[in-house]
Amino acid sequence: MSPLLGAILLYVAALIGFLLGTAAFVRFAVNRLIGQKHRLLEEILDTGKLPQAWTDGAARPADAEKRVRRLAAYVRKTRLVDGEETRALLLARLEQAGTSGKE
Repeated sequence: MSPLLGAILLYVAALIGFLLGTAAFVRFAVNRLIGQKHRLLEEILDTGKLPQAWTDGAARPADAEKRVRRLAAYVRKTRLVDGEETRALLLARLEQAGTSGKE
């Protein structure tokens, strides 16, 4: 095999590795930024309460309120919510869970 062909194969292998690594990183980042919020919304919608990690003794009540406000802001602005009915339901449940979390 000529050195030029070896260099080309090495370049193609490195490019494929870079593309696969980038795809894996993007999947991780999207899951972290969007998927986590939607899982929290689903938990709040199912249980009607704030997640246990937010309400345990380690977190201050102000932190949980701040997280609820941030999640509500996300629900208001995202296009990933099915429709306005769903958005209104999610916001109502968030408000309900936020007020029950204060008690």
